[in-house]
Amino acid sequence: MVLEKIITLREALRNPLQLFIASSLISIVSLIISILVFPRAIGLFTTFLITLALAPFMLNLVKYEEAKEEELIAKRKEVNLLQFHKNALILYAAFFAGISLTYSIIFIMLPESVVERIFYEQLEEIKLIRGEFVGTFEKFSMIILNNLGVFILAFLLSLLFGVGAIFVLTWNATILASAIGIVAKNFGGIKGLPIGILTFLPHGIFEIAAYFIAALAGGILSSALTKRHSRFLKKIFQDTLWFLFFGIICLLIGAIIEVGLIML
Repeated sequence: MVLEKIITLREALRNPLQLFIASSLISIVSLIISILVFPRAIGLFTTFLITLALAPFMLNLVKYEEAKEEELIAKRKEVNLLQFHKNALILYAAFFAGISLTYSIIFIMLPESVVERIFYEQLEEIKLIRGEFVGTFEKFSMIILNNLGVFILAFLLSLLFGVGAIFVLTWNATILASAIGIVAKNFGGIKGLPIGILTFLPHGIFEIAAYFIAALAGGILSSALTKRHSRFLKKIFQDTLWFLFFGIICLLIGAIIEVGLIML
C-alpha cells in the first residue's frame, strides 16, 4: 500500500514534522475514500482506514522502543522512562496533531449539513459526553471514568494487538477535531481556530499524553511478550507499571483542570 510506505521510522525520528504531514495526508485520503465507499458510517470507516495505513509504522516504532529498552536494561542503567522514550511520545503527538488539525479545518470549512453527515458519529459522542455532566463532583467523576476507560482500552489494545491503540487514538483525534471545530465556528470559523485549540489545550495535553503513555506501554510490553523467553521481561513489566502510574497522574491533573475550566 502506497500510504503505509509514505514515511519511514528513521525519517520520522529525524523530523517528526514529516509524520505530522503524512498523518494529515492519510487523513484526507481516508476521508475521501470513506465518503465514496462507506457513506453510512463515514466517521468509523475513516478511523479504520487511518489505522490500517499507519499500523505498520507504529508497529515498527514500538518494536524499536522495546529494543532500546532491552539494550538499556542490559547495560543496567537507570533513567527517567518518559525522558528515555520522549522521541516515541513526540511521534505519537505528531500523528495525533496531524489528524486533529486536519479534521478541525475540514470541519470548519464545510457547510453545516455536510459536517453533520461526515462527522455524525463524532457529534453524537460529544452530545453524549456533554449530557452526562450534572454537578461538580459528577463532572469530575464522569471525566475521570471516561478518560480512564480510554486509557485502559488504549493499553489493552496495544498489549493484545501491538498497535491496537492506534484506532482508539485516531477516533479520539477526530472527536477532538469536531469539538475544536464547533468552538471555532462559534468564533468566526478559521479565525476562531486558535480559540478552539486553546479551549481544550490546558486539560487536553495531559489527557492525550496519558493515552500516548498507555499505548506505548502496551506496545512495548506486547513486543517483549512475543519474544517469550526474553530475560528482560520482568524489568519491562515493572517499567510498564511505572508508565501506567505516570499516565494515571496525567489523567487526574487533566480532570482537575477540565472541571476548573467548566466551572469558570
